[in-house]
Amino acid sequence: MTTRRIHPGDGTLPPLSLPSGALAKTDQQHCYDVSDEPPAIEPIEHRIRLDFMTAGPIRRSQLLDQHNPWTADSDEDDLWREAGRSKPLGLLYAEESCRRTLVGERRYYDRVEADPSAELDNVPAFLAHRLQACRETDDPSAALEQERARRERWYSTIIPWMNLYHVLKRSSYGSLLPPSIGRSADVGELTEHNTFVGMVVVDNGADIRAVAREYEIPGRFVVRERDLSSSAVECVPVPSDFGIDLPAPLLVGEYASGSRYPLLPWSDGLVCSCP
Repeated sequence: MTTRRIHPGDGTLPPLSLPSGALAKTDQQHCYDVSDEPPAIEPIEHRIRLDFMTAGPIRRSQLLDQHNPWTADSDEDDLWREAGRSKPLGLLYAEESCRRTLVGERRYYDRVEADPSAELDNVPAFLAHRLQACRETDDPSAALEQERARRERWYSTIIPWMNLYHVLKRSSYGSLLPPSIGRSADVGELTEHNTFVGMVVVDNGADIRAVAREYEIPGRFVVRERDLSSSAVECVPVPSDFGIDLPAPLLVGEYASGSRYPLLPWSDGLVCSCP
């Protein structure tokens, strides 16, 4: 349900309509009920953002030359040690956060396993929702074990190996760094391979030409939800899944890989809807 409607300065674009959950927690109209809207973003993801912010800049010399998580074995030795490079401090912090969270969550599985009706009041919201879903299956014990195994893989393999390692390459994160140290980054260089474009996102049945005429913008700046890369990945929500009314003026990242993901205003920042 729309709570805040932000109108553009020149009046030609559609307003940006945001639900109460998208507002900053300091906003008087902020409202979020985890029982009605189970979170899709886990606390560990926010913790990792803080880890990298705390660690400071990543140097080009710390990036991997190559890494393909789909063909490599996650049991291999440390990739940075093999490459003779220092691992980025933010990555070290993030891996430790994953290990600490994995260990911390185990007591909740043990509690539910020992007492299927145990209270979940002090369990982190995302995990509480998953545990409650396990309880409601035909075989709660088996579902609990599957969830435990799924989350162990999440913390030990999917987050570090398939996501962070994959990003920390010269061909990925390296494309955002200036070619030399000691001078300011040039905007043209930063966006040579990756661009960020203001676009009007519309529903899948919308007429692109009609929308472009209505808002007096070129048709290339209008995109249907299904044409965003997030619509091709089952686990990735599109803007309307977040409760954002369409049409919506959003910033869209167009990346060197050919993918195109919207950046969604949420709380006090922008969140990419990529996997």
